[in-house]
Amino acid sequence: MVTNYKNIIFSSIAILLLFAAACKKDGSSADYSALPVVEGYLMPNKIVQIRVSLQKALVDTNAYGTAISGLTLSISDGSSTKTLTEDKAGHYILNDSSFIKTNGSYTLSFTYNGLPVSATTVVPGKPSGITSSADTVIIPKMTFGSTETAFIPVYIRWNNPYADNHIVVFRYQETWKSLISDRFNSDTSTSVELNAVKAAEFELNARTFKYYGIYKVIVTRVNQEYLDMLNNTSKSSQNLTNAPTNVTNGLGIFTGMQSDTLSKNLLVKAEE
Repeated sequence: MVTNYKNIIFSSIAILLLFAAACKKDGSSADYSALPVVEGYLMPNKIVQIRVSLQKALVDTNAYGTAISGLTLSISDGSSTKTLTEDKAGHYILNDSSFIKTNGSYTLSFTYNGLPVSATTVVPGKPSGITSSADTVIIPKMTFGSTETAFIPVYIRWNNPYADNHIVVFRYQETWKSLISDRFNSDTSTSVELNAVKAAEFELNARTFKYYGIYKVIVTRVNQEYLDMLNNTSKSSQNLTNAPTNVTNGLGIFTGMQSDTLSKNLLVKAEE
């Protein structure tokens, strides 16, 4: 599958990192505004990329906080340790696509302001057996004064014998946009990310999609730390606690994941 699906899968996490801003966890006297924010996603056959930055202020409209440069980051698989290089400010890479392996356990470590910062994760197995109950999702016509045609659900299914966590991404393939309904639709995003948790299928309903057209279906197996951050509700300005993190002496996320793609694209179209 193509690598730029990452922009879709990680968009919710980026929003949460935006709100990890200069606040303290409830009941804690720790100065969380002084902690580095780590963002790293490990995938087999991909180079390691880690971003380290300062927390953002709530009024800051940039995508990330100020980059933290000059760090020495290392990553270990338990038997060997590799040192990352900084290719641009606050962005550290290990240009070795063979280092990250399925079911491997990895620990990231570095020192910041005299404190050891670390995070550990595992890389889950690749999803398999991805199927769909139909190649087309038909959206019934909504006409006043007539009975609406019943929607026929479409199911995306995959193998999940161990009840692993999954998310499903529908990546919009069209260069044009054909809106299904402009009623209550203020969201201009065309792709859809859905949390399937520990299930082995996801049922699509008539409101899953905002646009007609062709979608690539991507199923991604993720770890609990990813879901913890994805499901976090502290994005509201009424609840300014820090987002969940698996980084010791830091904030953000360091996690592993693997994806596979449905062999056929999914067509979403109007009832004829």
